[in-house]
Amino acid sequence: MKMVSICVPLLNGRRYLPERLDTICGQSYKDMDIFVYDSFSDDGSWEYCMERAREDPRMRLVRAPREGVYPAWNQCIAQTTGEYVYFATADDTMALTCIEALVSALEGHPECDIAYCPLVIIDENGSKSVAEGWPECTSLKEGVGALLDGRHIRHAPFDGFMHLTGRHVIFSITQVMIRRSLFARVGKFTSRWGSSSDFNWEMKAGLLSNVIHVPDTWASWRKHPAQLTASVQAHTEEFQDRLESMIEDALAFWRANLPPSQQIFLEAPWLRARGPLMRYGREMRKRKSSVARRVYQLRQILAGDRVVRREILGRLFRRPRWSTNVLPSVRGWFEKNGRVAIQGI
Repeated sequence: MKMVSICVPLLNGRRYLPERLDTICGQSYKDMDIFVYDSFSDDGSWEYCMERAREDPRMRLVRAPREGVYPAWNQCIAQTTGEYVYFATADDTMALTCIEALVSALEGHPECDIAYCPLVIIDENGSKSVAEGWPECTSLKEGVGALLDGRHIRHAPFDGFMHLTGRHVIFSITQVMIRRSLFARVGKFTSRWGSSSDFNWEMKAGLLSNVIHVPDTWASWRKHPAQLTASVQAHTEEFQDRLESMIEDALAFWRANLPPSQQIFLEAPWLRARGPLMRYGREMRKRKSSVARRVYQLRQILAGDRVVRREILGRLFRRPRWSTNVLPSVRGWFEKNGRVAIQGI
């Protein structure tokens, strides 16, 4: 059995496949199998992979009907056996040291189930994006700050709580290597919330598992018009409702699987405040006119939950909203209660 399974879910990625497979086959780490799961591509991708497989015996190819991205990821998990799983999406790249660095981190820290590396956002031609950057596109900047420059462990459930802002921590699946045993604890990927459903799995994983950050390598995420997430409208009411549903589902899952040592987190004030504030946000989005929203806010000030009342009055006095304060509050609560959120190593 190989130590690492490199999973390449594929659907019509011929344009980027040479670069992608070069960065996989050329890795400094060699003890891996390369599993290509093709959903009947019709752009020459399958034929190209067959050519490459004749050159590298570590490659194994399977074709199956198109069922969507997350069923394809789940099939990759089911049909591979490596102790560690890495998803190499067909249009992205990585440093030639990436797999070796991530494996080394997990081997050296068996208490961690996820190894996480920095992300380079590139355009369709492979140039580094000037419009978007990592970690600014995630909640890591506010949650971890300057510690991102060094190797560290983020202890569960800290990474999960960083999702409370509605922003990703794992911006691209290419950033992480996953210990296979974690899937038995968290479950596999779901399509319940459409093309953004991986957010739910990421939050569950972050609530249950420690994460080791490996700053001395990188993976990429390529932004181009044909990618799955290009059609996601992140600021719509529908998307925000899906996001809140994913967060609530992940929190319910965490509570049901909460280790005894983490029961104390149930009493954290910032966590207890989230429910009333999210209900307030949903009700505000339902009211389309400014007058209806003001009337609703007035009722909440007079007779609503005190957490909501404090939020509304705080906004009137231009104090930061809850979503801005939550991550500093989480870290402060960890420290106050003798917990380690982030440990430099």
